[in-house]
Amino acid sequence: MGQVESHNEEMDLEQIQDLCMTFMKECPSGALHLHELKRIFGVPACCEEETLYIETVFHSFDTNRDNTLDFMEYTAALHLILRGNLEDRLKWSFKIYDKDGNGKLDRQEVKNLIRIIYKIKLHTTAINMTPNEVCDRIFELVDENHDGQISFTEFMEGAQKDEWVMNMLKLDVNASGWVMQNCVKLT
Repeated sequence: MGQVESHNEEMDLEQIQDLCMTFMKECPSGALHLHELKRIFGVPACCEEETLYIETVFHSFDTNRDNTLDFMEYTAALHLILRGNLEDRLKWSFKIYDKDGNGKLDRQEVKNLIRIIYKIKLHTTAINMTPNEVCDRIFELVDENHDGQISFTEFMEGAQKDEWVMNMLKLDVNASGWVMQNCVKLT
């Protein structure tokens, strides 16, 4: 297994290097705007789910809130998506869900992102629940103190205890696969 992981990491590094070269070629100013990121990854304006997903990802990595990704923000995003460990990806997912930044997730925050994830996953998996049912089930399984909010600890523990919850809460929605699939469009 160690050899397979090592081989995959080498592939990921190659992909990251290619994407970094694309960044430098497409954005010599060093500031990547949302519309440029969409163009780089070939996200069509008509695809609402992918547009919402890429916008959410973009804003999560725009750490200085200047509506651009500089080279460091872009590289950090690629490393997290392509090589990040499970704990880091879950922390990132929690941060994105927590729109108001209060350290807890309410039902509306979870429902908003579940709708995006639901539409994307619907194409690749058989989900037989509505987004509202998914949200209710997540709260039932994860909100241990039943206060109507999910704390960071509840989020992390709930995701790691239950595979279904993990698959619903991870925002990456096979992000590495999506990035690699869309990298093909670049070459």
